[in-house]
Amino acid sequence: MTHSTTLRQGCLALLSSIMLSACETTQDNTGPLSTTVSQDGKAAPGTTYELADFAGPSGGSNTVNQTDALALNQPSPALAGAEVQYHTMGKGSFEQVFSLQQLAPLWNNEKCSGCHVNGGRSPLGSDPLVPQLLFRVSVPGVADDGGPNPVPGIGGQIQPFVIVNGVRGIGPEGKVSTTYAEQLRAFADGQPYSLRTPTYTPSATLPPGTMISPRIGQQIAGLGLLEAVPEQDIVALADPTDKDHDGITGRPNRVWDAAMQQTVLGRFGWKANQPNLLQQAAAAFNGDLGITSPFFPLESDVPGGGRNKKGPGIKLPSGGLSSLTAAAAMLKTSATSTTPTDIDTDALFSTAFYTGTLGVPATRNSSDPQVAAGQALFVAAKCAACHTPVLHTSSAAPYGLGGQTIHPYTDLLLHDMGPDLADNRPDFLATGSEWRTAPLWGLGLSVTTSNHTNYLHDGRARNVLEAVMWHGGEGDFSRNYVAQLSQTDRNALVAFVKSL
Repeated sequence: MTHSTTLRQGCLALLSSIMLSACETTQDNTGPLSTTVSQDGKAAPGTTYELADFAGPSGGSNTVNQTDALALNQPSPALAGAEVQYHTMGKGSFEQVFSLQQLAPLWNNEKCSGCHVNGGRSPLGSDPLVPQLLFRVSVPGVADDGGPNPVPGIGGQIQPFVIVNGVRGIGPEGKVSTTYAEQLRAFADGQPYSLRTPTYTPSATLPPGTMISPRIGQQIAGLGLLEAVPEQDIVALADPTDKDHDGITGRPNRVWDAAMQQTVLGRFGWKANQPNLLQQAAAAFNGDLGITSPFFPLESDVPGGGRNKKGPGIKLPSGGLSSLTAAAAMLKTSATSTTPTDIDTDALFSTAFYTGTLGVPATRNSSDPQVAAGQALFVAAKCAACHTPVLHTSSAAPYGLGGQTIHPYTDLLLHDMGPDLADNRPDFLATGSEWRTAPLWGLGLSVTTSNHTNYLHDGRARNVLEAVMWHGGEGDFSRNYVAQLSQTDRNALVAFVKSL
């Protein structure tokens, strides 16, 4: 175990204290919302968004009015008392630097915050032009949980680091080098721009047919709010057969919940391949850090590692963060002494709590005429068809997350983004060209928090406009619309996105 006796003894006591306390939520009522909807509750074709759909605090009562380097790493203002203490414990787990012996035999990083610096995106790598990436891998076929088929002897991702002569070195899985080819293009007004196409070359020999997919770490602010959006609201946004004929479909991913031992809605990850923050945290500890837990007690590169399809039958109540106390108790009961793990349930659950109770930065410059013009263009370009400007959280969600009107700019659905962005690697129901709509809240603070503006799943886009111009598939209309805009209008669109 890696945490102090005081931390281990304190976590469950704090959880009990938190669950027994009444967590009051504050509903923000700044302006009515008037999105036109059809009879089934789904956004109607050609929806006209009102100004109120964009108005109000980004995270409701979880909004943080901070714009410095730590803006994405602040506890929600809705937390109080024992909740703040438990959040702080989770922050300690998230930022803990693990020893080489704990990380061994294979790992990607020494701490969670190494890939999510200041709660933001992955930092740049040793080459300042290349973002720090991890690489998912799989072979053809489907695993017994319905997800990607792990590479024999490697697992689901390349973990480059091992202990060599007592220090960190490169192991048998090797590293992956990244090179770029520039594609010079121009907007309709003649203004040139360039897109860089990446090529990834593994240093190790991988089995024939191995599929490889790069990932940049995402920002983690507001995740608890996204977990609190009712499933039916997300599903209602889907239009898998394009009934409204707008060229935009969207569909939910269905993934394996190792705790519930059943297939559920996917919410988190670039392909919405994780169902909740608890499993997301456990999987990241296991795959990214090589840290085992009672949730995933096996190393990720061994058969069954990083999975729980055939592991201990952990059955937990539903409810996301509200089930933390019961989950901790049940995990302790089901964890066997014959499978010692690197961290215990206290560290795991406090980390999940921390990631779920971070505040969301407030929008900025909303009264600026340029930002207002960009907002109108955002809707006209159909960006809002996927980057949904307003969602609502369940009134039953705890810790100030419930009953909130939020503005994450995502529908949490999968969309086909065309062949240029495809990784050609399926992930549960997600095809090789489908990606979950990335939330946009906090994006305007990328330089401040992460010191770069590398966007999309692999960081190939170096700014907002490049990210837009990479859109294909369901994003064709948006890309073509923006390509025809004047420079003044393009600047306005970027100003709006950077205000989020």
